[in-house]
Amino acid sequence: MIIENFYSVNDYKEKMNLITLSPSSKFVLYILKQRGPLKEKDIIKKTLLPKRTIAYALKKLLEMNFIRKSKDNYDKRVSIFESLI
Repeated sequence: MIIENFYSVNDYKEKMNLITLSPSSKFVLYILKQRGPLKEKDIIKKTLLPKRTIAYALKKLLEMNFIRKSKDNYDKRVSIFESLI
């Protein structure tokens, strides 16, 4: 199972949260883990998923503290997302 072999989760509750994510959210988390910090438009290009799906996945991942959101140093209007697990 990809969850047990790829992600390092600390406790049972966090593992259950990871398992219950939608497939698109897991895919976004996987891309962030593999490719490093990315902008939302870069995530859309790499996954080929609709913008609305990516926005929902990022919202869920932020709520569960699986990713971190920060601002770009050059353009403060752009957010950068990074995996925390």
